This record gives sequence, structure tokens and C-alpha cells, in this order.
Amino acid sequence: MKRISSTFGWRLIWLSVAVLGLCATAAYAQNSFVIPAPQMQSQPTPSYRPRPTPRPTPPQHNVVTVPVQPTPAPTPPPPPPPPPPAAVAPPAQPILPAVFRGCWEGEVSVLDSIERLPGAPPIGYWTPKTYRMCYKRVGYGPFQMTFTEAGIQRNRMITNAQGTMDVLSTDGRTYATLRALLHFDEYHSRGYFSGSTFPVDEVTKLQCQIEPDGMHVIGSVYGMRNTQPWFRAYWHAVFVHVPG
Repeated sequence: MKRISSTFGWRLIWLSVAVLGLCATAAYAQNSFVIPAPQMQSQPTPSYRPRPTPRPTPPQHNVVTVPVQPTPAPTPPPPPPPPPPAAVAPPAQPILPAVFRGCWEGEVSVLDSIERLPGAPPIGYWTPKTYRMCYKRVGYGPFQMTFTEAGIQRNRMITNAQGTMDVLSTDGRTYATLRALLHFDEYHSRGYFSGSTFPVDEVTKLQCQIEPDGMHVIGSVYGMRNTQPWFRAYWHAVFVHVPG
């Protein structure tokens, strides 16, 4: 019994030592091992390194900078051409009174007067002029000037003669004003055999009055040589009524 008690005593002693050892070990472990407190997790902040700005390259002396030309505005289309003017009929000649009906002709061989215009060449002799006009009806139409001619008496110094007449006005009874245009080529006085000529134009205003003995006419002539003023002349004559 005594032996059992001593054995139990030793076991109790060893058990106490073991417990003390465990307690010391736990205390040492509690003092030496510290668990850090949990921290809030956050997204890592990225770090960027800025790219260095390249330094400008100085311009080279042989580099030419071409300025940019502005784009020209588009040209508007041209406006459409205007419509062609309507054809205008030439004015009708005045209607002569009935006393002018038929054909009339006359010759002017003598002048009342003639004068050379300032700066014009000398005037040669007067070559007789002839006039013929017919105022007739064609078919059932109205009476009108069917034939007019201003001419010149045959002369070896004159060639290429041609002329016409037209009516300018009338009083509707016995008076009318006509205009005669006459053109011809005249040989030089010393150049007949060489064929050298100069052009002559005569514009004559005829004031016509019907009388019992015929058509009394007063004429005023404006002459041109080489299209330049040459002379003025005046005459009077009586045109007679002839068969058509």
C-alpha cells in the first residue's frame, strides 16, 4: 500500500512537471508568434512613366516650304444666251397718190450750180444723168414702185454704173420726195489707157411735183470720190410720162 502511494506520487509529480512545461511552451509561443491584423485589400495603383517629348528638329537650309494654295471657288455656269431678236420687216414705202401711177423718165444734162467741197480734188465736167421710175400694180396687189433706175449717159470715161430710187415721203396729193443712189467708176483723165479708175457715189434728193405738163423735179446732189466728200450740185428738170 505504501509502495502504491509512492508510485502514485511520482506520477503526480511528473504530471505536474508536464503541465508546467506545456504552460510554459504555450506562453512562449503566445509571446513569440504574433498574427498580423488583417488589412483591407486595395487595387494596386499602376505607375506610368511619361514618354519624353521629342525635341523639334531645326529646319534645314535647303528645305523649301510650299504654301498651301486655297481651293478656288467653283465657277458658276454662264447664263444662257438671250433669245435671238425677232425678225423686223423693213418699213413699207409711202403709198404714192394716183397721179404718180405709170412710168416717168427724165435726163439732167445741165446744172443750176456746182461747188467743190473744202479739201476735195478738182471737179471734172458734168456727165448727164438719167432717171426712170414706174409706179404700177402687180396683178391684183396694191400700186407700188415696180422699177427704179438712176443712170448715167453713155460715156467712154464711165464704167460700172448702177443706181436705184426709193420714195421718202408724200403729201398724199401731188407731191413726193424721192432719193436716188448712183454709183459708177470713172477713169482718170490721163489714165484711161492704163485702166486706172476711182469710185464715185452720188446721193440725189428729188422733190417731185405733178403738173399738167409732167413731173417737175428739183434735185440736190451730194457727190463723193473714194468715199470722201467731193462736191454739191443743184438742178431742175421735167420728167415726162411714158408707156410702161
